[in-house]
Amino acid sequence: MQRSCSATIRCMYRLIFLSLALVASSALAGPNIPAGDLVLRHDIQRLADAGVITGPTTTWPLAWGPILADIRNVDATVLSPAILDALTRVKNRADWETRSTELTFKAKASAADDATRIRSFQDTPRGKAEVAAGVGWIGDRISVDLNVQYVDSDQDDDDLRYDDSMIGVVLGNYSVAASTMQRWWGPGWDGSLILSNNARPIPSLSIDRVFTDAFKTKWLSWLGPWDLNVMFGQMEKERYVPNTKFFGMRFNFRPIPSLEIGLSRTAQWCGDGRPCDFETFVDLLLGQDNRGSDGLDDSTEPGNQLAGFDFRWALSFFDLPVAVYGQFTGEDEAGGFPSRYLAQGGVEVSGYLRNKWSYRWFAELAGTSCDFVSDDIFNCAYNHGIYQTGYRYRGRAVGHGADNDARLISTGWLMVDEKDAQWRVLLRFGELNRGGSPDTRQSLTATPQDIASIDLSHSRVFSFGVIDIGVGYEQIDDAASGGDFNDGRAYLQWRSSY
Repeated sequence: MQRSCSATIRCMYRLIFLSLALVASSALAGPNIPAGDLVLRHDIQRLADAGVITGPTTTWPLAWGPILADIRNVDATVLSPAILDALTRVKNRADWETRSTELTFKAKASAADDATRIRSFQDTPRGKAEVAAGVGWIGDRISVDLNVQYVDSDQDDDDLRYDDSMIGVVLGNYSVAASTMQRWWGPGWDGSLILSNNARPIPSLSIDRVFTDAFKTKWLSWLGPWDLNVMFGQMEKERYVPNTKFFGMRFNFRPIPSLEIGLSRTAQWCGDGRPCDFETFVDLLLGQDNRGSDGLDDSTEPGNQLAGFDFRWALSFFDLPVAVYGQFTGEDEAGGFPSRYLAQGGVEVSGYLRNKWSYRWFAELAGTSCDFVSDDIFNCAYNHGIYQTGYRYRGRAVGHGADNDARLISTGWLMVDEKDAQWRVLLRFGELNRGGSPDTRQSLTATPQDIASIDLSHSRVFSFGVIDIGVGYEQIDDAASGGDFNDGRAYLQWRSSY
């Protein structure tokens, strides 16, 4: 499948590079918050919807710096009990994770009977057994977070890992880091079409804006608080084009407090036997990579790209916080804009029960076939004629966990009390690999499957750490074999207290 996305979206990059030149404010080096903690994300989003946190919140990792600045300046006496509850948990977490000039240590261990096939935002075990340890240190401009894991996994034979690590330095208002942190780009709670934590994190050099203050100039101040994330990653050797490079860029902003908009672009390029020079990267950056145009053929095509946009709009319905969101990611280009969109949309509601339980409910529909909203094109999304391993890393999709050609409905519920006891429920219904013929590149199933699943999990804080336990059940109807299968799963996870 030929892919190239958004030549005219290059104006976005001109704006981004202009901002890099214009902004140079002082910032403290502080740790980022990787994707994976569903309740912490819930609390941060509650504070953002209430106006306590002013910056964008749909690009993970999030920097602690702007969050700390906002929550330390708020007048807590004017907050409702529900918002004060979220503020207390976020402040406690921030105080622990941003301790400076002292070493911090952490550990984690888990056991799982069959890891979940489709990974959501919540960080659940990736293998049958995992033991992890880490150490961190924060200075005025340098931040170090080193982690090592030993994992027994059927999905990946890389047993010794250094995921969720970062060594960063703050230059002006930007953090430059060598990073293997988990990322999530977009407003979805169960999936992201362009970059999620479904696959293991891609080792990257990242450049991230720290504080998200608005532009001072009148020409750009209408954007409101904004964020910028750029990554240059290295994919694995064991793929069709070994040592493929990964590029990603995201710009998101809040023009009004209730609306957040994100523009994202990613690309696979370079690799063994492929062009890797600066001119190739410039062509890729400018969207000049359509085979058959500009003299390009299979040997000179710069890369395999995706681009798109997303939004989240917070509302109030009978004093109940409600939000609607959507994400649209193009697999191709037409007339200078992304086309052949994958699509995702959802609605979420948050609230406070019995002056004790903070909760969030969401419902989400994701379609991962090209032109999902109009006329499905199968065996297109996350696949490519040159980079034949596709938009995948170490056996899992970099985008949505359902991989290509899925139609998935998910609904989730979470509750957390003032002692950080959590309950989480996730239900899914849908079809996987609808165009399978069979499609052996699909990471979940080579043939079409109908699925229905439920996952329940609970975590509680003890003096010796946090215990997280989860169980799940999945019913599978396979179109090729005509068989019905069921799959139960369970996990037990411990981590040191924060």
